[in-house]
Amino acid sequence: MLFFEVPETDIPDFSTSGLVPVGRFQSPEEAQEYALVVLAMRLDCLITVEEEGCYLVHGDKAFAEVIRNEFRLYREEQVYQPSPVAIPIFGSGVELALLWIGILLFCFTRQIQYPEVEIKYVSSTLGIVIEGEWYRAFTALFLHADMPHLLGNAAFGSVFGIFVANSFGPLRGWGLIILSGFIGNLLNVFLRFPESYFGLGASTAVFGALGLLVGSGLEVAWRERSFRKGLRSFTPLLAGLMIFGINGIGGPGIDTLAHLTGMVSGIFLGFPTAYLLARNAD
Repeated sequence: MLFFEVPETDIPDFSTSGLVPVGRFQSPEEAQEYALVVLAMRLDCLITVEEEGCYLVHGDKAFAEVIRNEFRLYREEQVYQPSPVAIPIFGSGVELALLWIGILLFCFTRQIQYPEVEIKYVSSTLGIVIEGEWYRAFTALFLHADMPHLLGNAAFGSVFGIFVANSFGPLRGWGLIILSGFIGNLLNVFLRFPESYFGLGASTAVFGALGLLVGSGLEVAWRERSFRKGLRSFTPLLAGLMIFGINGIGGPGIDTLAHLTGMVSGIFLGFPTAYLLARNAD
């Protein structure tokens, strides 16, 4: 880029060299800014100054209209500045995570002492669809097949629950986790009907927590119109897939469909909730 500060009377006729004025600006900084637009188009550029203090940007005559249109688009981009999104950050809710673990341990001891508890409160197509016992979709979240099953869901659920609590608030976040697990269990049962099905475990809610984090990230990406941030919102999902790939995605006794329905429920709950929180914080 060349820059000359000379009077208008001394400005040579650049039209003979193929350069014509394509923009007039009030300051050298603004002229140089738009000259960079021309250079970004891989075209020659020249800046001159008029007597009244205006600055002319010259560009290739053959591309004059294209350059002016590019200037217009550039100005429109500068005018549109998305308002910063206020993302509320809440406490971690560690106390609720510990309460979660305590409830799971208590329910597991009741299972051991009273085997009929599992029969009465497990999620099943017969109980939910045929008998209308929808509470099973909730109570099944607190029942587990064995101690490793319990410990895995307690550990991962606590970690992801703390992340969700940071994004949505402790009480609201854990409420959404349980709700996503409940909805996920219902969807799982109705998708499997009329197959005979029995299921238990908190992993539906754990995957619901992952879905809530994905939904929150997607809401931020949507509000800021950022494709890069949209991709970043799937980080919790990838982390969950890596963790549960060891023992939570497939294999004997693993309810993959319940994990999927829990995650989908979390996404559909997380997106609008995050939107309302951000809107109220503006």
